[in-house]
Amino acid sequence: AYERILSQPVFQVTTPWGSPYMLFEKYKDEEKAIEMESGNSGNDDTADMDKFSRVQQKDDMQDTRPISLYFMDEHDARALADEMKQMKHMKDSDLRVTCSSLGKAVRSASNLGRGLPTGQGIDDKTGKLLTMDDGGSLRHKVVPSKRELFYAARCAGRERVGCFGDSPNEDADLLLQPQDVIEANKMQARRASKKNTARRIQKARQLEKEGLMESPTDRLRREYAHMEGQVGLPVFYSEGLLKKPPALRRIFQGAKSAWATSSLTPLYFSYEDLMKDWSIMRERSNNKNKIPEKPPQVEVFNMLDVVTSIDKDQWRAERRSELVREQKGLVGKIPILHNLINTGKKSASKKSGLEKVVFVPSSLGIQAKERISAAGSMKTRLRPMRAWGKDA
Repeated sequence: AYERILSQPVFQVTTPWGSPYMLFEKYKDEEKAIEMESGNSGNDDTADMDKFSRVQQKDDMQDTRPISLYFMDEHDARALADEMKQMKHMKDSDLRVTCSSLGKAVRSASNLGRGLPTGQGIDDKTGKLLTMDDGGSLRHKVVPSKRELFYAARCAGRERVGCFGDSPNEDADLLLQPQDVIEANKMQARRASKKNTARRIQKARQLEKEGLMESPTDRLRREYAHMEGQVGLPVFYSEGLLKKPPALRRIFQGAKSAWATSSLTPLYFSYEDLMKDWSIMRERSNNKNKIPEKPPQVEVFNMLDVVTSIDKDQWRAERRSELVREQKGLVGKIPILHNLINTGKKSASKKSGLEKVVFVPSSLGIQAKERISAAGSMKTRLRPMRAWGKDA
């Protein structure tokens, strides 16, 4: 599933050579409590990478850890670079905003806990990887676009990306606030999430006893209780917006059959791109008057949930094919004979629909990537050319 998100660019604040600048993230109290409950408090030699660096402050020691950030939005990365340039010791630094793929960012961010090893060598004396403090490993995080979260707060399914406000307007207004206000609100929500989850479960059981149906909103809040106080990576979907099958397939296979088998389900990283494509589809349609000017409903999903579901679906399909080959015995080990002999129930080959999902990258991100690529590193490594010919 990771190859489907390679087209979406992400942005980092780096040195001219592409090494990301490290930031220090507060080691949250609730994370500390979770580790204490699970028994992973850092005793014995679990690895030096599990120990977080400590920053001396005025009166007390505050636990922090170094992290590297991948931004979905170039403007958020530029804002961080401008903020870093305001520091005295960073005023003369050559900060760059470089571009990478979302697939790489997700792969890097999936290494939680100990983080991802850097290019630092192994300690000659101990033979172990250097600690986090010494640059032996680094945690990576993907930062969602603040712009897209604002749109997601007004869409159906906003709970999937961590918007648990009493109304969509409340969540949207919160995302317009400064970053410290948003984080304070999210931390308060994380601390109250355990009680809220227990209350929702109790309410759902009571409704089940009374024979009543749970509302779709309450069900979403209960199923995505783990996202309360967190933020997700939003992708947008609108029913009726499909990617057209190729023209040759429509000719030879028939329009109806081609749409049923070859049409793709687009998930947009940008809400504005979805609205633009809807308008284009409406303008090109023969039944323009029957299509509304705006989508009836835009639904938001968490990109990581979609990617995880695609991975699980692909694993199930591979496992099914392995079981079919095992049933055929020796014939199943020979690919040609295995493909010729069809055994098993037809229901085993049912499609889930996830194989049709395609991610549409943000147009603003693509434009930013092209600008960064066109600018280059601005430092040529070529030596000055020698004079030649008549001027030599």
